Amino acid sequence: MWSPGDYFYGWNLLYKTIEKDINKKDDLLIALAHFVLTKHSLFRCIGLGENKTLAEGEEAAGSELLPDNWNADENNYALRYIYDKLLYILLGLRTEGSIIITLLNVKTLKVSNICLSSEELVSDISGSITKMIPSASQLADRYRRELLEPVYQGQNRSTTTQTNTTSTTTDRSDPLRIGVPLRPSLGQYHPAGVDTRPFGFPEVGRGDLDPFARGGHGNLLPFPSRPDIHGGPGGSGGMQPRFDPFGPLPERNIRPYPNPDHLPPPGFGGDYFM
Repeated sequence: MWSPGDYFYGWNLLYKTIEKDINKKDDLLIALAHFVLTKHSLFRCIGLGENKTLAEGEEAAGSELLPDNWNADENNYALRYIYDKLLYILLGLRTEGSIIITLLNVKTLKVSNICLSSEELVSDISGSITKMIPSASQLADRYRRELLEPVYQGQNRSTTTQTNTTSTTTDRSDPLRIGVPLRPSLGQYHPAGVDTRPFGFPEVGRGDLDPFARGGHGNLLPFPSRPDIHGGPGGSGGMQPRFDPFGPLPERNIRPYPNPDHLPPPGFGGDYFM
């Protein structure tokens, strides 16, 4: 199970290297953003500034530590990072009562930003991470979702501060869609070892091939609504071909004998034109 101590493992080392430099609450918010980028997304800081061109040798450089004078400017922060030979720039702009942090992917020009209130988030500028920023876990998760994910998708070491589960729902409304074959509906029978038909097509004709399948037999056996037609010799049942009776229909007492379907009317001379 996740715990704040596990996620912020390594923060103390970073904080010890910048403890003497921190003189305002915004510094801690930038330092935490740096920690999320370097430790949990494997970014490497290559220096200060807003230069959008990688110099020779910078691709192999980089550090998990903040560079010297990273917070020397009272109102602005500008840090350069590299990941997978791509350049990213982290900017911080202090405004009245808040700070706007921006992350730029130099190649794709994708930009994300987040606005934070240091007075509300930071309680102290010294001590443990939970003492300085009581909501550090939630803030780190916001950095991931609002600042990092919109401009970067990579193999993070650990991109969440809590366990998240995602459930996927398959659209079963269209049986002709291209995708994973649908499983048969409840009630359809499939013999062991026989794969289901792809894409959920109906089992047309299965009742004729397997009279004992679920859902009833096909047309090989007599229907229950015709008890006068027996399935086997002497009405013994069993699997026998269906037999449809032929010949004259049973008498329904509509006309007296003889049946007009067999004999001509009395006195009829055979002259069909009269």
